[in-house]
Amino acid sequence: MTTLIFVRHGQSVSNLETRFTGQGDTPLTALGREQAIRTANYLASYPIDVIYASDLSRARDTARPTAEMHGLKVIPEPAFREIYAGDWEGHTYEELSALYGDSYETWKHDVGRAHPQNGERVTDLAARIYAATDRVLAANRGKCVAIFTHATPVRMMACKWFGYTVEDAGKLPFCGNASVSIAEYEDDGTCRLICYGYDRHQGDAATELPKNLV
Repeated sequence: MTTLIFVRHGQSVSNLETRFTGQGDTPLTALGREQAIRTANYLASYPIDVIYASDLSRARDTARPTAEMHGLKVIPEPAFREIYAGDWEGHTYEELSALYGDSYETWKHDVGRAHPQNGERVTDLAARIYAATDRVLAANRGKCVAIFTHATPVRMMACKWFGYTVEDAGKLPFCGNASVSIAEYEDDGTCRLICYGYDRHQGDAATELPKNLV
């Protein structure tokens, strides 16, 4: 059996400023760094063998406390980046509503069919994440692997775990900052979901994406 632990990054400066970050490289806030430590403490009892992270700093810096606790290096993997949002990147949610009303409404209410102007389609992001996950599974059979990534990639993985198509992604919520999602994969490819978006270990440090904005 192979265990995959997906972790969304801690609170970033762009999260705090309610900006659509995409693949922009924004640092963690002080709270985000605290969330990373709390997640590392929560994962201390897991026999993690390998750690991958999106090469964006907010994911790598969230992974660092867990890597240090387990005596591992963080393997940067660009395929686990957040969606490339093209013209949307760096804009506040309010600005997106004003500038790209129709397409941004699709993101908010029908995310599986969304396509930021001059960016990736959500369906293309999902294909990228699924291919990267398959590579990780093939390279680490029988191991416990932690993958530090972003909100939309974890949501796309949740579609697979819950048996939804990408187009049905709107049925699932985004997970909170530094939350943990765990799935166990048998050698025959069958999968058992242990948890999605678990963040009780964050206690009073828990943060989520603003409701009705994304």
